[in-house]
Formats: sequence, structure tokens, C-alpha cells
Amino acid sequence: MAHDKMARLRLLMQKENVPEAPVEVPNSLERTTNEQKPNPAGCDAQGEKFRVKAEENVDATSAAEHVPDDSIDQQAPRQQSKVFGNHGGSSSSDDYPVRKTPLASSKKQSKVRKSRPLHRPVGQADELSTIKDLGCLGIGYCPILAVAKYPYKFMKGSAALTEQVACNFFSAAKFWDRKWTLHFIYPPSSVSLKPLLLVPVEEVETLLAEINNTLDLRLQLPPRANERGLLLEFSADGQPQPRLLGSISSQAEFKAMASNISNDSMNSSSASYGAHHSFIDYERMMTVAVQATNPTKKASQEKRKFKRLERKEDIGRSLRRTQRYLGLRPRSKSDIWSFLKPPSPYDYAGRFEEYVKAKAEHERKVAERSSLPALNLSASNPFPFDLNVVFVSLDVEAYERNHNQITEIGISTLDTADLIGIAPKSRGTQWMTKIRARHFRITENQHRVNKDFVIGCPDRFERSFGSSEFISVKEAPKVVASCFKPPFSALRTKDTIGAEEQSEGIRNLILVGHDTKTDVKYLRDLGYDVGNLSNLKDILDTAELYSALKREDQTASLGQVLLDLKLDGWNLHNAGNDAAYTMQAMIAIAIKALTLKDAEEQMDFFEKGITASGPNKAMLLEEAEEWRAASGSDDGGVALLGQQGASTARGVMGGSGGAGGSDDGPSYVEDLAGLIL
Repeated sequence: MAHDKMARLRLLMQKENVPEAPVEVPNSLERTTNEQKPNPAGCDAQGEKFRVKAEENVDATSAAEHVPDDSIDQQAPRQQSKVFGNHGGSSSSDDYPVRKTPLASSKKQSKVRKSRPLHRPVGQADELSTIKDLGCLGIGYCPILAVAKYPYKFMKGSAALTEQVACNFFSAAKFWDRKWTLHFIYPPSSVSLKPLLLVPVEEVETLLAEINNTLDLRLQLPPRANERGLLLEFSADGQPQPRLLGSISSQAEFKAMASNISNDSMNSSSASYGAHHSFIDYERMMTVAVQATNPTKKASQEKRKFKRLERKEDIGRSLRRTQRYLGLRPRSKSDIWSFLKPPSPYDYAGRFEEYVKAKAEHERKVAERSSLPALNLSASNPFPFDLNVVFVSLDVEAYERNHNQITEIGISTLDTADLIGIAPKSRGTQWMTKIRARHFRITENQHRVNKDFVIGCPDRFERSFGSSEFISVKEAPKVVASCFKPPFSALRTKDTIGAEEQSEGIRNLILVGHDTKTDVKYLRDLGYDVGNLSNLKDILDTAELYSALKREDQTASLGQVLLDLKLDGWNLHNAGNDAAYTMQAMIAIAIKALTLKDAEEQMDFFEKGITASGPNKAMLLEEAEEWRAASGSDDGGVALLGQQGASTARGVMGGSGGAGGSDDGPSYVEDLAGLIL
């Protein structure tokens, strides 16, 4: 624009025979004029072609009419692009995708028009071996992540049309299975610290043309595309220019190439303009472009729904694994359900409700062909104890005014070897008698008693469980470690020492807790890291097991769980008592889940939904449908720890509390954004 003004000014002065006075040139313009910036092959020729065309337009304009001096500084309006329409200005109608051509501009305005150079051939981009090459000036760019959201974020019309476009050209990585010439630029640090990835607008035109030809549509970029961050046009007055990154033809290539952008490129692709007017425009353009790449509201909602369903499936599998460890459910062969292929979330991208219905129907068919025999609580376990495990229940109490001060540690163990030949009885009470409970109080903090937020009772360890033991902070890690080894929380006597010496091999351990990750963190701060156990096979959280039993999203306290299971719970918030009660709750939940009649349970849920009014009705019905879809009939699969090793224990315990699954690879929610765009 600055070049055009200077050329027009000189022509007018020559016509009026006005001696040319020295013109003060801004520093930024002087740099642009005197120092030619490097461009890839083909850009110099295109730029020269653009300058010749501009000078011809100036000559034609000057010969046709006299241009008043007060019109020199008027900016020439952008004419409508043949394909995209008036990107920069307002449209006569927002109806989409049909657009009208704007009226011709006033004769008093300059008719100079910058013709946009053609995009560099893709073949030349492949020959470039460095990302230091600048993109061609005058080329429009589109944020590739914003283009990937085109159907859901920028299309207007019926939902059926949106789904048709998305399913044929965007979902299930179809959008990435084509050649894109990738560029990048770092926005100002006030906008984003991450690079913005761009593709030439001509390649977006090609995609829209293919969609139009295939589906007989008239799609194009939406009105005011630049204002919505979908079209970026960089000026030549010192603004940073996009840099070529390379060509991609798959989502994997995109992720790999995007991850290889060095932070060193930030200084060379962005600049600070201070109060320069060009920087203000550039910052505004970058802001809306970054916002356009953010997930759409619909995509975010869809992703949350899939994440919620996946969590339900995880805790359902955790409950079934618990039953397997207790000999209440058989360990199935890997191909036992191969006769029915479960629906894949990848096939239902953007259609969560349809996926839930298909999943529920699949689970119903599997349940019909793999139902378990009725559980006889007066007989011993009907199936072998899977993995021959030892359950270790944990609870840690900290001072409410300073969580770094541990006051109590409760550890209870249940060895499945002690349950052989013993009937569980009602609610598993017979098995509960085999629980070994220990209660340790930290000597240095024994005077710290919680009373404000919870009522602590460190001196009320139930006599039926044993007696409290005082240990120092220094002794705590060693004492805790002894409970994870034979004889597993039993007091060391001559008999137990002999049993410890005769123990063969290392036993598999299952960690149990109520909100397990908090207790594990306390122990780690104390100096004992459960994640270092190589024989830790699974982590169970009774809060999640109870949610799977009741099919409710809301987490219940240990006291609420015991009350509903009709178990005594005296002097809660004593670490020794809580650890023992948590173990009892685990046994009772596993048994009750097998004795409930599924039909009655489902009827109860639907009665809640029917009798509720307003949003509660829809919420409960949706919740019941999701739980039905998540209620699998398999054996719970392989726990995450058992599948990938104890080195992942820290991550699992810091997340969902150990609700793992049997599927290899990453969660399908991790790349869900790419599926439902």
C-alpha cells in the first residue's frame, strides 16, 4: 500500500509540473524498499508481475481523470474474489452459502487493485529443505485446525447436511488424508505461545470445490472470513510472514511435523512493533485466528460425553475384575465374545446418541449368551481366585490445618489364600472375618486431632480389629513396607515368621482405597512410594465401585456406602477403622452386584426419569442409557498396571484411581477432537 501511494504521488506531481521535494520515508518502509526479503522460487516473478500490473492501473487512472489530492490517502476497497466474495467487508446478506456480488466502488476512489499471486506449486514446496523460507507475499492463508472444523463451526443449514459433509470429507481423519502445504507463524506472545499452523487458501478452495462437485453444493468461505479468523492476509509493511514447514498427507504426519517446530523459530517469525499501527492490525488478526482454532462448543460437548461414557466403562470393568479376583466371576478366554463385534466410537464420530444405543444393544446381546449362574452365598467361591492376589487396603489421616503432618496410617489386608473353601455368606460377612487390620499413630503428631472440618478419633480403633501402635516418622516407611510383604499385616510371631520364610515367590498385590490417590500421595510424602512395587497388579477405588453398583455419577462417602450396604461403620475417620471398612465395602459391593436383578434395577432408573420433572428427567434418562451402554458382560479385561507394568502406577493413581481397561493403545477420547470436527 505504501508503494502505491508513493507512485501515485510522483505521477501527480509530474503532471502538475511540481518539483519533486524530498519525501521523508518511515524506517519500516525504507527497510522494505531497500532490503529485498528472500522469497522462494517463483515469488520474485509473481511480485514483479504484481508491481507492473499496479503501475499500469495507476497510469490508466491518471490518464482517465484527475485524482484530487484529498483522495490520495484513501485506501482502495477490496473487490470481491471470484470464489470467496467480499472477505474483508460486510455482506449484503448473511444467508449461507449463497452470496451476492457487491456494487462497484465510487469513481472518486482509486481503482488500484492488488491481484493476488498464485500459490507456489506444491512440487516446489517439496524441494525446500528448510523452514526458513518465507511464504509468498500476497497469498491468503487459513488456519488448518479451523478449516478442520468447517462443517460444525462455519456451515449453516440443516444438521443432516452438516453430517453429510463431515462424514464424507472430515470425520475419521478423512480431512487429513489429502495433500496440504503446511506453513507456520508465531503469534505475538500476548496472544499465544504456540505456533499457528496455516495452509494456503487455494488448497482450501480445492477442498470446497471437491465437496461441491461430489454433493452438488455451493460451499465457500463464510461471509467476513477474515473477521472470523478463517482467512489471514499478511501485508508487506514489516509484518511477520508465514514460513514454509512442509507437505503432509496424513494426521500422523501433521502431528509429527507440528511437534518438530523449534522455539528458536519464534524470534525469526515474529517481531515487536511497539505502538506501530501495523502491529495492532496484526495482533487483532492473530487473536481471531487463534480463537478460530479452539474447539467448537458442539465438539467440546461431544468430547465430554464420550469421556463420561469411557469413565463409566472403566469403573464397570474395575468392578468385574474385583469379582474375578474374589472368584465370583470366571476369567474368560480372549475370543469368547468374538462372535459379536462391539461398535467402535470411531464409526460414530459426532453421533454420540447413536453410539450409546448401539453399545447398549451390543451389551444386551452379549449378556443373553454369557449370563453367569446364580450366586450361592452358602457355598465357596464358584470360580478360581484370579491371580491369587492379596488385597491391601489403605487409609491415611493428615492434620486438617497442615496436610504435611501425617497423624494416622491404617492398613488392612485380605489374602485370597485364606478364603479357600469358605462360603462368603450374606454380604460376604464370612470373608470379612479374614481381614487383618493395623492402625499406626505417628508419635510426633499424636497431639494433632482434627475437630473443625471432620471429627477425628485417633484413639478409637475398634477392638475387634486390634490395638493402635505408635511409630515415629522415621520408622513409618519401613513399617508400612512390611505390610505389603508376608505375612501381610499380621503381627510377627513365631508362627507368622515361619510362614514368611516358607512363602514361595512374590504374591500379586491389589491396592484398595476410598479416593485412593490422596492416600497414596500422603504415603509418598512420608517416604514410601507404592508405585515402586513391581508386583502391584491393580488399584481399586471403592468410591468408583459403588458408582458402578448404583449406576450413579455422584461420588458417595465411605459412611454413605456402608449405610447403603447395611454394614456397621463405627468411629469413622480413624485410619485403622476406615481401612478395614473399605475392605469390607469392596467385598459387599462385588457380591451385591451379582445378586441384583438387572431388570428391576433398570426399571428403578426409568421410574426416576419418568417421575422427575424438567431437566432432571432428561438428565436421568440420559444417565441411565449411558450406564446401560457401559455395563459390559466381559470379565473386566486386564488392569492398566498389569498390562503396562508398575512404572505407570504414579500416573494411574494420580488420575482415575486405577480404573483400567483391556484395550491396547491410547484412549479413544485422546484424539476425539479429530473425529468429531
